[in-house]
Amino acid sequence: MTLAADGSRLTSVREGRYADAVTALAWLVGAATTVAHPAGLAVAGLLLGIVAPSPARALASAASFGIVVAAAITTWVAVVGTWPVSVGMWAASAGLRPVTSIVADPLLAVVLALLVPPTVATPIRALA
Repeated sequence: MTLAADGSRLTSVREGRYADAVTALAWLVGAATTVAHPAGLAVAGLLLGIVAPSPARALASAASFGIVVAAAITTWVAVVGTWPVSVGMWAASAGLRPVTSIVADPLLAVVLALLVPPTVATPIRALA
């Protein structure tokens, strides 16, 4: 069973002439939505899963996206010394109290960045 009854519609996007451009666009849209809200990690995983040519590629591209997000957050903290404003919403979206979110922000941000995109991308690609 697939999400798209006719898989040939996505073949040109996955393997065609514009496959790299579509993947880059999925990265950019995912990054922009992740900056706005942590649910952007799932959006990035969804988009990368749709445009990946295979489930293994979906897992690899989504995992690399998560690694880049985790590295970007770590670099920001190292340079600026505080968490980005959008990271403050991560704990709140997980339902943590403000006192707990101060302690949980670093761990929660890294865990979400590394686990959510591959977890969404791989089944999406397997079904589509």
